[in-house]
Amino acid sequence: MPKNHVYSEKFTSILNNLFHGVMLINHKGIVIEFNKSSLVLLGISSKKLENKKLSDVLPKEYRRAFEKYFKNCFDIETRNYGKYEVVLKRKKEIKILEIDCNQNFYSEEDHELYTIGLINDVTKRKKLEKELERQTKTKDLIIEKLEREQELNDMKSRFISIASHEFRTPLAGILSSVDLIERYLKNDDQLWQKFIHQTKVDSHVVKIKTSIKTLTATLNQFLSLGQLEEGKIEYQEEVFDLKEMLENHIEEFSTLTKENQIIHYKHKCKKRIVCLDRNILRHVMNNLLSNAVKYTPKNKNVYITSNIQKNNISITVKDEGMGIPIEDQKNLFRRFFRAKNVTNLQGTGLGLNIVKKYVELMNGTISFKSKENIGTTFTLSFTIDKLNEHNTNLNILLKD
Repeated sequence: MPKNHVYSEKFTSILNNLFHGVMLINHKGIVIEFNKSSLVLLGISSKKLENKKLSDVLPKEYRRAFEKYFKNCFDIETRNYGKYEVVLKRKKEIKILEIDCNQNFYSEEDHELYTIGLINDVTKRKKLEKELERQTKTKDLIIEKLEREQELNDMKSRFISIASHEFRTPLAGILSSVDLIERYLKNDDQLWQKFIHQTKVDSHVVKIKTSIKTLTATLNQFLSLGQLEEGKIEYQEEVFDLKEMLENHIEEFSTLTKENQIIHYKHKCKKRIVCLDRNILRHVMNNLLSNAVKYTPKNKNVYITSNIQKNNISITVKDEGMGIPIEDQKNLFRRFFRAKNVTNLQGTGLGLNIVKKYVELMNGTISFKSKENIGTTFTLSFTIDKLNEHNTNLNILLKD
């Protein structure tokens, strides 16, 4: 894969913050790119891994078996989607690594097959498994810990698999738009005001921003979920104009709408000032609006309403999309869950799970009503009983 390939350029910078090892490997087993955790887990320097076969940096007793495993990962007839375990001995430390090379994809740029290699340190899990065998009295507790850790590992593995595909489309849009912009800007800067392609350049700048937002949103969903579960996101209230905030956010989404698709917004009262976490609410609305636009076909609309009554703030997002099948509605907020009627559309299945956690973090509630082939309405509700505790002048603001 060429060094100037956008995926190659972005790969390390995006994934360096993960504590799991992530590598881009070609079909010959040669490591093209890798993050810092890969080096830490394998206990080697970057020079020993870059452009080397992964099998060559493993202990000798594992190399031949790993080569066979890696080959099977690319063979549709023989692959078993399993993982490969390696025991590393470094001084007095014994480390058990689990390697997964089943996240394959085809690059349209150079027509080559690649895989995303994942390395997890499962030493603690293995120790817990042995402990489970010895201590039957604490069996339930240990199983719970194992399942929780396994669920987290599977979530991260599935994210990398999904993200490796989700990144390709927006990055392709970035590449094509940048190329066009460079072509248009070859003229003298002084001629820019008379430049006949001004409108086109502006259009492609918008496309770049949209693609970047799509890419960032996919990554941020995974990172947000991890931060929420680890309790790293704090609820920080501030006073702001709800109507203005929603209008600005909806305006940003106007570039993402389909043909003859309009986002209608109405604020149903004179009160506009609220005290919530603006950043978290923005994340919530971003997910709900993205889904509404994505699942609503062209020539159909999306309706947003907001209202402030007594001690309650409510926001609704209504679409005219495909709706949610009745049998799927009970699982709608589960991680990675996707309704059976949207499997042909891109998505991670994390958005609504994150939305629910964000809303609960703000002491709010989220509910929905949906009918298949008619549409879905999500309703957010937040109490404002404690507003006076945060700003003594807020009563005056709320009366404006």
